[in-house]
Amino acid sequence: MPIEPIQLDDRSFEQLFEEAKARIPVHTPLWTNFNESDPGITLVRLFAFMTENLLYRSNRIPEANRRKFLSLLGIGLQPASAGSGFVSFINERGPLRSWPLTAGQVVHANNIAFRTRTPVCILPVTTAAFYKQPQNDLDKRTQQQYLSLFSAFVEQPSDQLTFYQAKQLDSPEIGKPLPSVDLDDHIHGTLDRSLWVALVGPQNVALSDVRAAIAGKTLTLGIFPTPKSTEQVLSPATSQSARSVRDPGLIFEIAAPDPDPAHPGSGMGPAKYVRLTLDYADNVLEEPGIVQFRLPEYKQLVLWNYAPTEEGTGDYPPLVEDKLLAQRIATWIRIRLPGPQDSLNGSTGMQQQAHLTWVGANAARVIQALKIDNEVLGVGTGAPDQTFKVVNTPVIMEPNTGDMGNTFVLEVQNANNNWETWSLTDDLYAASPTDQVYTLDPEAGQISFGSGLHGKRPPLGKTIRVSYEYGGGPDGQVAIGAINKCAALPGGFKVTNALPTWGAQAGESVTDGERNISRYLRHRDRLVTVDDFRDITLRTPGVTMGRVEVLPLFNPEQFDSNFPDQTWPGTITIMVIPKFDQVQPDAPVPDRLFLNAVCNWLNPRRLVTTEVYVRGPQYIPIWISVGTVTMPGQMREAVQGNVRTALLSYLSPLTGGLPVTSTAMGTTSSTGAVPGNLTQLYGTGWPLGTEVRRQDLEAIVTRVAGVRYIDSIKLGIVTADSAIPTDVERIPLLGLQLPRVVGINVREGTAEDLQALLGQTTVTPVNVIPVPVLPQKC
Repeated sequence: MPIEPIQLDDRSFEQLFEEAKARIPVHTPLWTNFNESDPGITLVRLFAFMTENLLYRSNRIPEANRRKFLSLLGIGLQPASAGSGFVSFINERGPLRSWPLTAGQVVHANNIAFRTRTPVCILPVTTAAFYKQPQNDLDKRTQQQYLSLFSAFVEQPSDQLTFYQAKQLDSPEIGKPLPSVDLDDHIHGTLDRSLWVALVGPQNVALSDVRAAIAGKTLTLGIFPTPKSTEQVLSPATSQSARSVRDPGLIFEIAAPDPDPAHPGSGMGPAKYVRLTLDYADNVLEEPGIVQFRLPEYKQLVLWNYAPTEEGTGDYPPLVEDKLLAQRIATWIRIRLPGPQDSLNGSTGMQQQAHLTWVGANAARVIQALKIDNEVLGVGTGAPDQTFKVVNTPVIMEPNTGDMGNTFVLEVQNANNNWETWSLTDDLYAASPTDQVYTLDPEAGQISFGSGLHGKRPPLGKTIRVSYEYGGGPDGQVAIGAINKCAALPGGFKVTNALPTWGAQAGESVTDGERNISRYLRHRDRLVTVDDFRDITLRTPGVTMGRVEVLPLFNPEQFDSNFPDQTWPGTITIMVIPKFDQVQPDAPVPDRLFLNAVCNWLNPRRLVTTEVYVRGPQYIPIWISVGTVTMPGQMREAVQGNVRTALLSYLSPLTGGLPVTSTAMGTTSSTGAVPGNLTQLYGTGWPLGTEVRRQDLEAIVTRVAGVRYIDSIKLGIVTADSAIPTDVERIPLLGLQLPRVVGINVREGTAEDLQALLGQTTVTPVNVIPVPVLPQKC
């Protein structure tokens, strides 16, 4: 049976008042007027009121006590998540020289402080990114003009000119979707699988001076991949290996033409590039990251002296229409996807998604944090289980890069009064009596030491100090351009953030912590059972989780629909769906930042031998056409809108599924009519492995108030051997597949043909010699 809370005193106000009034004749016999207007009765009522409030508080555990009980159970509240992002340093009017900055610089967005995580050498250049976008819609007359103009480039019978337009990758703007270019899409993306980054010098400065200032210096590029849906894999720990420089997934090359003796400072000859050796690199195709490399010497920083029709053709950099900008380009850096020829030169050559949103020079990672150095915690007492608290919370325990070192450093004086660094541990009971270890609750800022049997005690009379970072909370989610102050910059320099920050979120409340006590006691923050994976994933900080599905013994990379019951021991797949998606509100897709947050949260809690796949859903596009007959007296358009809403809600990945009946969500009506709040009628998302049937859709439509009957209904899907939707009775869904309605029509009478709901098809690509095309102007 459940444990009932103890009631210290359950008397009500009326009971307290009547009991006190009954004692009046015993203690004061001369008091005989008990009317409501009597001042004494007023005082008795006040006494009863105050006593009732005191009993009410006594019967409830105060918040401080609840926090203490949580700490005794070893359950800490989830601290606020800190915002992360990129900043770019710009030398606008400063001296024409490089300006190195170490990591740890403080930048501000109003009163919100951020700290840089990576060092940067500020060079007097900015970036302008271009790509060669295919032009397949030229009229025949224009094509003939360009074919005649560039006929000299057709040397072999198999050569064919392909036209492109040099498109500049737009800068992100507030209120607009993030720009994106797909390097691997030769139809709508890039013709040559490359992004061309021009290093642009300041205005009214000679290019020779710019090249002299940047020659031999380290260039830092910040790269932000477009948050597209992708998978993340947590491989068994035994198969992971450390690398000094990670593979960024891209090839970085710099223009290297042959020197032109007739024109010093210019180049000549065919398009030629030298691959840059990376000093530091993140995997920028998987997550936002930094790439650093050293630029060539001055004599190698030259560009081609083009012939009139040579600029922008073939492998040359794209044609820049803005001549004022073109005159300020010091050199070109080509960022391209690796090919088979690169597999022997250090690149993996693996096929990955290559959607890029932003590339910026002089970039550094930042995190919402402030640094505290050598804060004195107190003096050791020599007693077991000593505890101390830092002044500022929550404490940030985020992995570091660059030269930052460890952000949380605790030191204790030894017998010689020298400072010794103690180590952070997860479990004091696993420590020996001589281990200099401690535990930390980041949310409360509490530091706990061992008992002497499990973990060493801080000695008597010895000072304890700590250096740490603190910060976090929703204020760290700032817009583009909000970070604009840095006291470490000299005159003429400025800082800005070209992208909004991400990951900032409020901490867990005491109420939420109490709610998770039973779950925590079951899994102890370790991923073992299916429920453990679901519960812990739902608590991922920094994201708003809409749905979590756990598929044990399932490998999405090796799944075969012909053998749906096959299992893979040691493998588990977690399907996550965000609660909100601005791009696809009806079918939310987790982006890279979302998946990275989930992986970083799960990785230290999983078994080292478990392979975990974290993926978003695989949406199967379907088309629905419904013909209904409306009851007399009903507004036809309103009924048709309700039918559309009912079908979309029924098939939704977050609110879809068969109707449920519960006291919390209400019950379906006896007439089968759809109530006003449609999201409460259905489940928590379309179930995995459940096929979509036409009969179920008919049942949903008939429940909508105002529908007399269904004339006809069509359910369509595009099969492998057809380019148009095929009308089917049911659509099977396997693995991580969920339905997504991409076309729906509801009308009076007979259902519309499914072909009318189909969008436009793509165009077959052509891969040949790139030729620039200038946009027509009036």
